[in-house]
Amino acid sequence: MPINGPGDYLSTTDAILAHWTLVNTALGATPLVLSGAYALATLQTDRTALATQITAVTNAANNLQAGIQDRDLKRAAIREKIRQFGSTVKGLLPGSIYAAMVDPIPRKDGPSKAYFTALDDIAGLWNRINTDAPPPAGFTPPLILSGYTRANFVTDQTALNTAFTALAALNANNEFTRKQRDLLFAPIKARLVQYRTTVTGRFPAGHPLIASLPAISPRRGRTPDAVSVSGMWDNALLKARITHAASADPDLASYSIRACFGDTYRTNEEVVIGTNPPGTLAFLTDEGLVASGSTIFIKVYVVLTTGNEKGSRAIKIVRA
Repeated sequence: MPINGPGDYLSTTDAILAHWTLVNTALGATPLVLSGAYALATLQTDRTALATQITAVTNAANNLQAGIQDRDLKRAAIREKIRQFGSTVKGLLPGSIYAAMVDPIPRKDGPSKAYFTALDDIAGLWNRINTDAPPPAGFTPPLILSGYTRANFVTDQTALNTAFTALAALNANNEFTRKQRDLLFAPIKARLVQYRTTVTGRFPAGHPLIASLPAISPRRGRTPDAVSVSGMWDNALLKARITHAASADPDLASYSIRACFGDTYRTNEEVVIGTNPPGTLAFLTDEGLVASGSTIFIKVYVVLTTGNEKGSRAIKIVRA
């Protein structure tokens, strides 16, 4: 499998390691060694280091996704309390200064700053409503939302603030870990390319060990056209529905559905969440969409039998 992205490095390296073993067997007492005394064992060591870092990236990504889901669940829960608070104040205290001070509800997928501000405003306004003297005519403090007090709100506010702060740290660790991984890619790929070149010089033209050399990069030539893609949250199925156009490429092998979790689509963070065979143009998923406001970004890749591929534009799906 040629290297199209981060997920292909280990499998391509493994293919070269297997081929190098065959080459050394054929060469007997003079095994193949690249410049700088780079031998089969050296590539095995580099492969182990890369695998370790890829595992670290997977763990960081899993922790980040867990942090996103924790934030989303807490944000959706307190957003409902924000809605209830605004309706209760306007209903119980119509025409009062308090009703005029109720702010709009932050959007479902709003950033931390919007929620920090809204929650601080509500906590302060709720405290005024409970402590101002004399209270508005016809109202007896404290204000309670169906058994839910201001103290409950402050507890939930603190929990959401903590989740936002933890998520920022998880994002930073995720980015740092990926950059550490990415630093290992170029040196390994350079050695894989060098290996192919060296093998072609050690054996005569047409030799089976030349013909069976694993590909490092996709074959030169045609890259498929991208397909158009659309998506929406299906509230009846509680899943995101992704649909895409059909590829007319004669070498079509499959469609790869890939996702990113967070605030944008980054190719080096994409995760394969499904594969459609030719003829299948729809895909359902609830991956990462745990609560109202949860967000994923999706691309659909056209993958050819040659290994060449092309991704669609990224689409954003927000759970209703």
